[in-house]
Amino acid sequence: MVGLEWDAARLPRLRRVGVVGTGLIGTSIGLALSARGVEVLLRDVDEAQVALAEKMGAGRPWAGERVDHAVVATPLPSVAVQVRALARSGLADTISDAGSVKVRPLVEGVQLGCDLTTWCPAHPIAGRERHGAVSARADLFAERVWAVCPVPHTGSAAVHATVALAFACGATPVRTTPQRHDAAMASVSHVPQIVASALAGALVGLPERDVPFVGQGFRDTTRLADSDAELWSGIIEGNRGPIAERVRSLGAQLTALADVLDTGSGDEVTAAVSRLMRGGQAGRALLPRKPGAPAQSWGWVGVVLDDRPGQLAALVGFISQWQINIEDVGPFEHSLDAPAGIVELAVDPTAADELVDRLTLNGWTAYRRS
Repeated sequence: MVGLEWDAARLPRLRRVGVVGTGLIGTSIGLALSARGVEVLLRDVDEAQVALAEKMGAGRPWAGERVDHAVVATPLPSVAVQVRALARSGLADTISDAGSVKVRPLVEGVQLGCDLTTWCPAHPIAGRERHGAVSARADLFAERVWAVCPVPHTGSAAVHATVALAFACGATPVRTTPQRHDAAMASVSHVPQIVASALAGALVGLPERDVPFVGQGFRDTTRLADSDAELWSGIIEGNRGPIAERVRSLGAQLTALADVLDTGSGDEVTAAVSRLMRGGQAGRALLPRKPGAPAQSWGWVGVVLDDRPGQLAALVGFISQWQINIEDVGPFEHSLDAPAGIVELAVDPTAADELVDRLTLNGWTAYRRS
């Protein structure tokens, strides 16, 4: 994915937006826009969801008024149908959607005769395990990426309106193609959901007396298993090709490890596990810390801070004198009854060792995280 710098002067001001679908995403869009003073009109086949979203402050029922832009936030199988209905109604000049799969709805849209010039496929990359309007939040998209996936037929007005929508919801719009989006989401979203569900499902076969041994690591790893099964069935079916490829690749990696565990020597097992762990650490290091930023491996420096006011400010002050840019600050690891804690700072990898040396010379306890 490649981020673009959008010319704010070319973006339209959205005064009235229509939202089709009042589940988690649609209602959260309504809440975010309403907080910015945008008039939001809501539509859903489930009138109870519309009523709930309205009571939450996400907007009011859509009674046929014309809007500046409409966004379709319905389950994947109905996206193309809703886009066509909106375009033919003439209620919105431009339309976007919020689906987590992009190629399938586009193919269906072409088959249905949708006007591709007015539709900009998009995907706000945010969510929760809980679903429905009751789980919506106005800040769901804050500092999150909003994938903008136009095709050659997409008109500039539709692209600009979609970007304006993302900004209005507090997100960072990032442009990519539908194909690249789906391939990426298979790796970073869809397969992780499958793995979490499979791993949590294995707990069902565990003897009841062993369940209390479940630790926080298992809970963290399986958090996604609480996601809505019907919703995810549609998503996975809609992106089956890229997902199948990733699942086979992951399965081959795990099978190879199982073979080594079965028949390998102690040294071979150690080497295989080390390769797996190092690969995971390398992958984690590539995770962007800022929304829309390209993947980059930072050097992480840990610093021990005394539990007293002003320590973090003093640390940042020291580093600023050395012209070393702090790219990100990790969570402050600190036990309530401990006299000190650890903060980790992300810097250019070439500057990490220098930073450790300078901090040590100035009386700080610092180390480079491996």
